[in-house]
Amino acid sequence: MNDLSLTQQYLLCVLNNKGRIPMFGIEKTMCVVASGIVELLLDDILELEEKKLAVKRELPVEKSFLRPVYHYVEKRQPVKFEKVIENFSITFTDKNINELIDCIGESLEKAGCVHKENGGRFSDRSAYIPEEKAVDRIVQNIRAEFLEEGELTEEVVALAALLNKSGELTKYFSAYEKKDLKKRLKEIKDNPQNKEIQRVTDYIDTLLLMLVIAAT
Repeated sequence: MNDLSLTQQYLLCVLNNKGRIPMFGIEKTMCVVASGIVELLLDDILELEEKKLAVKRELPVEKSFLRPVYHYVEKRQPVKFEKVIENFSITFTDKNINELIDCIGESLEKAGCVHKENGGRFSDRSAYIPEEKAVDRIVQNIRAEFLEEGELTEEVVALAALLNKSGELTKYFSAYEKKDLKKRLKEIKDNPQNKEIQRVTDYIDTLLLMLVIAAT
């Protein structure tokens, strides 16, 4: 699990037991794209200036599962956040988001975190069924950092914020834990412990605003 990136962990947590993102889960889908953008920003592969994205350096081989997002920004830079979100989640077809999910799903299969199944009689889409142990390790890591006063990392702060936005915290945490976790997120935002955590919360705040704009 420690080898999984922010985007890989997020997708693993939102996939259902049939290996797909639930229908009518537009925010979950949008947050898949958002997690990819944040990951590329945190790794200094993309840069953000005046709410527009541009390529900062070449995409590393180990991040190839984010190539659809990277290429879209590369071809249109500087490009607004919302345009990237719209391209993958608010279109007439699911071609773009399916390509991105397949790229991430394939990487998770190679990591041994999902079981891939080909489409059934009524679908040609692949399904990526999560391994329960892999998901549990992610959840326990969030719990350790947020609820057990562990050392906070950029990645876990971003992951928790995205899971909160997409409504997935309830799936893994009790009402009491969720309340504490959201309280801790607010405390981090109001009183950041260091510049790196502040950078994450700033990215997430900007992205969440763009998600609202893109969805309207």
